[in-house]
Amino acid sequence: MDNVTHTIIGTLVGEVAARVAPSQKSTLPAATRRNLCVTLGAIGSNLPDSDLLYSFIGRKLNYLLHHRGHTHTILIALLLGAATLGITRWWIRGRGLQASSQDYALLAAVLMFTPLLHIAMDFTNNYGVHPFWPLDNRWFYGDSVFIIEPLFWAACAPLSFIFRTHIARFAVLLLMVAAIALCFLTGMVPRPLAVAYSLLVAAMLLVGQRASTNVALAVSVSVWLGATAMFAITAHSARSRIDAIAAQQFPESTLLDRIVTPMPINPACWEVMMLQKESDNAVIRRAMLAMAPSWLTAGQCLSRSLDIEITAPLVPVPRENSEQLKWYGQISTPLARLARLAQENCEAAAAFRFIRMPWLANVEEGLVLGDLRYDREPGLSFAELVIADPPSCPRFVPNWVEPRRDLLGTLETSDAQQPLSY
Repeated sequence: MDNVTHTIIGTLVGEVAARVAPSQKSTLPAATRRNLCVTLGAIGSNLPDSDLLYSFIGRKLNYLLHHRGHTHTILIALLLGAATLGITRWWIRGRGLQASSQDYALLAAVLMFTPLLHIAMDFTNNYGVHPFWPLDNRWFYGDSVFIIEPLFWAACAPLSFIFRTHIARFAVLLLMVAAIALCFLTGMVPRPLAVAYSLLVAAMLLVGQRASTNVALAVSVSVWLGATAMFAITAHSARSRIDAIAAQQFPESTLLDRIVTPMPINPACWEVMMLQKESDNAVIRRAMLAMAPSWLTAGQCLSRSLDIEITAPLVPVPRENSEQLKWYGQISTPLARLARLAQENCEAAAAFRFIRMPWLANVEEGLVLGDLRYDREPGLSFAELVIADPPSCPRFVPNWVEPRRDLLGTLETSDAQQPLSY
C-alpha cells in the first residue's frame, strides 16, 4: 500500500487503542497518552518502509531486491518497533513525565502491531512480501487490493472530527477531497462509482460529526475491514473464473500463475495476467475480467494502461473477446532462453529473485528482461533491465526464492551448450 494509506490507518489504530485500553493505572496525562498512541500508530505503520532509505541507492536492481525486503519481515519489523519504543521511552523521560508499566505495555502493543499490520496490508497487493525470513524466503502474494485504495481513506473520514488539533482535522478533510478528486480525474473509476464514493465520504463525515466517538471509530474500522474482506472474497471468485477460462480456452497449456488486481473502489472489474506454459514457451496474457458483465462489461471497465503502448512487444491473443473477458495482448518467451539467462548472467539471476511475470525480448533499448506486472509505459520501467554483456554483478543480493523457480529449472543439457545471444 501507499504511505498515505499506511499513515491514516495507523492513526486510526492508535486512536482506537488509546480509547479501548484500560487507563486506571496510567500515570501519563490523558492527552499525552492519546497523542502518543496516535503518533506511534502512524510511525509504526511506516516503519517497514524504512528500506526506502537505502533501496534507492545505486542501480534500479537494488530497489527490486531491497524494497519490501528485510524490513518487511516479521523479525525486523518487531525489532524496529522495539527500537522505536526505546526512543519513545527516552522522549518521555526527557520531558519529566512518568509512565507506568501499563502505559508502556500499551505503547509497545501499538508499536508491535502496526508494523505487522503494514506487512499484512502490503501482502494484499500483487507486489508481494516475504514475512517469514529467515525461516522461509518465499514471496507471498495476496492479489486482492489495489495499491492505492480510496475506500480505506473514506473509512477514516470520521477522524476529521475526532482528532484533537485543527491541523490534523484539516489534513483528514484534505485527504477526503483529494480522494474524491482522484476518483473523478484519474480515469480509473466509472462515474457512477465516483458519485457513490463521494456519498460514502459524506456519510462517514456525518457519522464523525453526529455519532459518539466510540461509535464513529467502530464504523471506521468496520468499513476498512469490510472493504478488505469484500476485495479478498471477490478476488477468490475472480481467480476461480480465470482458472475456468484458462482451462476452457487453452486446454493444451499449463497455468502456472495468475494475478487478479481490482480497479480502485471497483470489485466488478479486475485486471488479469495469466502465466502459462505452452510447449517450450512461457506465455503471459493480459485481460480485463468483468465480475458483473450484465451491469458493466469487460470492454466498459476502465483500466490503468491495458490499452496503451508498453515496453514489452505484445501481440494479440488468439481468442475472441466476450462481455466477461477482454484480451489485451500476450508475449511469449522460450523457457530455455530464460533459464540460460538466469545461469549465465548475474544481473538477470538477481532480478529473477523479484520477477514474477518474466518476459525477454529485443526492443529499442536492447535485450530487455522485464516483469509484465509493472510494464505500464513505452520506456523502461523500474522492473525492466537491459541485459548488458558483460554484466555488472550486483552486491548484497538477498536470498529470496525466485518467484519463477518453476521456469528457471527447465534448462536442458543441450540448451546449456548454446551461447546466449545479446
